[in-house]
Amino acid sequence: MLKFMFNLVIVFSQLSFGFSQVDYESEIQPIFNSKCISCHGDSESAGLDISSYDNLMDGGNNGDVIIPFNHENSELWIRINSGQMPPGNNDLTNNQVDI
Repeated sequence: MLKFMFNLVIVFSQLSFGFSQVDYESEIQPIFNSKCISCHGDSESAGLDISSYDNLMDGGNNGDVIIPFNHENSELWIRINSGQMPPGNNDLTNNQVDI
């Protein structure tokens, strides 16, 4: 029985390995601040202000940019993943995109 429990713990620990929670304020907002805020801050290009979580979730002129629990259909993900955003020489690193 002890061996079974040990194996069960190993399986569950492997399932959760690599899945860590992301903290918006310390991990995501700094990326927005360095790469996006010049257009999507006070100037609100396309009506989108991402200077805070609440503002991001309010969306922009074209509606919501985040679909909770469905990043692949979120406009923000689509534009970042396609390379459309951020424009110019402000490309995100792979690590930044992965977050």
